[in-house]
Amino acid sequence: MTGVAYVVAAGMALVVFVSLANVVTMTFTRGAVRAAVEEAARVGARADDPVAACEDRARAVLVGLLGPSARDGVVVTCVVEGSPPSVRAHADARLVPWWPGLPAFAFATDASSAEEELP
Repeated sequence: MTGVAYVVAAGMALVVFVSLANVVTMTFTRGAVRAAVEEAARVGARADDPVAACEDRARAVLVGLLGPSARDGVVVTCVVEGSPPSVRAHADARLVPWWPGLPAFAFATDASSAEEELP
């Protein structure tokens, strides 16, 4: 009977470990998406073509920080709006958990930066 109890306890410990690792990766992904959006808005504010520079920088940051499966669930859009003009970057992310049957973790984040004009 102790062998069965050991196998069950080891299995439960592995389930807890994988679940905690999944929470850590989702937290890291959320931080990476937020960092990409903030940096993209700052870069877009200084560029001649702000929308293209913003989206390119967001893509580059996400490529550097996330793997392909996490990156596929992130959509970043950039627009110039307002008066005075500012660059606004918006990201919608949908992360699929490692355990089947659990709902996806979805979130959105925004960042904006006033557009800079060189003299």
